[in-house]
Amino acid sequence: MATPLNSEATHTVRRTLEFVQHHRLAKGDRLPSERELSERFGVARSSVREALAVLDAMRITERRPKSGIFLRNAVEDGGLDALVLQADLGLAFDPQVTRDVTEARIICEEQALRLACRRRTEADLAKLHRLLDAYAALVDADRNPSDADVEFHLALVAASQNRILVRTLTPLMLMSTTWRRRYFDSAAIRRRSLDDHRAFVAAVEARDEAAAASLVQRHVQTAAADVRALAEQGGATATDTPPKSDTRASDAPT
Repeated sequence: MATPLNSEATHTVRRTLEFVQHHRLAKGDRLPSERELSERFGVARSSVREALAVLDAMRITERRPKSGIFLRNAVEDGGLDALVLQADLGLAFDPQVTRDVTEARIICEEQALRLACRRRTEADLAKLHRLLDAYAALVDADRNPSDADVEFHLALVAASQNRILVRTLTPLMLMSTTWRRRYFDSAAIRRRSLDDHRAFVAAVEARDEAAAASLVQRHVQTAAADVRALAEQGGATATDTPPKSDTRASDAPT
């Protein structure tokens, strides 16, 4: 987003996306008017306009003169930025989206590390060792290393010298910000992750593509399984949303 949203506008973005999910609105469906959304959510119309500007920019909604507000794309059909927004707002992902993100990350990160093994520079290795030391210090201090984990993985990808891979993997990593903090609450997971990070650096330093690729598969799949277990402990997921209502969006309950 070009400018930060105020808290009421952020709330309105979240409520609008929840409305779309709850009513299973499809591409081309009409949303309530600005006035109706303002009354429904109990917010100022200026906040509704600000929220819609964000959703328009992300190609989720579009406002048609004298026609109304329409769903341009479902969040899952939008760009990766739309999925990052959904995660930032605390909205649950469909199980297929979670699976797709895991698969995409494995595919992209595996190829990035293969390239990193061929192309890494001494400067790349120095940065990776520095980040590894910082990560180890957090683990030894029994602190949550979620942000450091993202920084480390993106540095590994950057060693591929392919900026498009970095730009592709960045939103895939940012989508996991919320659960990542909870995930790293576990001391055992923090320690296992540190061991994996050491193995990643060793593989890239030795230019061992096979070892690096194998590590990506194991590291990401193990984390995905752990996250699924956390989600099950946490209760309801996106799969609990009701079927699409036959009621028109402008008349349906919140």
